Amino acid sequence: MDKEQLKQIRYLKNEIEVLKKQIEDLDYTYTKDSVKGSDNEFPYIERRFTISGYDYDTYYNKLNRLERKLNRKIEGLIDLVEETYEYIDSIEDSLIRQIITLKYVNGLTWEQVAASIGGNNTADSVRMMCNRFLDKF
Repeated sequence: MDKEQLKQIRYLKNEIEVLKKQIEDLDYTYTKDSVKGSDNEFPYIERRFTISGYDYDTYYNKLNRLERKLNRKIEGLIDLVEETYEYIDSIEDSLIRQIITLKYVNGLTWEQVAASIGGNNTADSVRMMCNRFLDKF
């Protein structure tokens, strides 16, 4: 796992949320129409009736296909996020694991990472620790 893959985790999580929103926004077309008919009792007077509802026949298959496609994409992105989390969890050094989590998962700046870690660490020192670790692997 390299820095570029770690940097992608925030964007992957964001993309998952965008795709979920797209699925929520999928909408069937609401249709209204009028038809002729008559009363069901005598006198059989001809009248117009308004009917309304969702046009499932036209759009259901298309929307269903699109929703399945978006769900497959979400599943693939979730797999990538899980891989990244597994990699981070596999790091034995607690300090490095915290640095990588704070920087790449939480999206903090190096200054914020150093402040969160504490222990007289500076932004440059935590950045260099992270870079050295990632360069090893």
